[in-house]
Amino acid sequence: MGQDEGQIIQCSGCGAKNRIPLDRIVSIRSTGEIARCGKCHEPLAIDSIPEAYALRCTNCRAKNRVPADRIKDGGKCGKCGEPLQTDALFLPQPVTVTDADLEDKVLRSPLPVLLYAWASW
Repeated sequence: MGQDEGQIIQCSGCGAKNRIPLDRIVSIRSTGEIARCGKCHEPLAIDSIPEAYALRCTNCRAKNRVPADRIKDGGKCGKCGEPLQTDALFLPQPVTVTDADLEDKVLRSPLPVLLYAWASW
């Protein structure tokens, strides 16, 4: 995972997208402070961020629940013990999929996938 990991929250006031680092989200939840938009300073809806993530193991396909404050640690599958792929949670943009990597990026994805297919013809 990169140094810019975190959740993107869109401001309901001005529409600006704000990236909140995971450690900051944990701090906000524990202290009760208010996160504000970097552009218009309106309060952000931190409550919309899940407290835990459901990930599917890419090895055995078992569902695993990983608390949001432990997502940096990675985690292991409760059934087979393989490491969970938590980096897929924070992809900032859509991912291009080809015939060659369809199985890895879609069929073995730890997250639900919305696939939009089109053809140039």
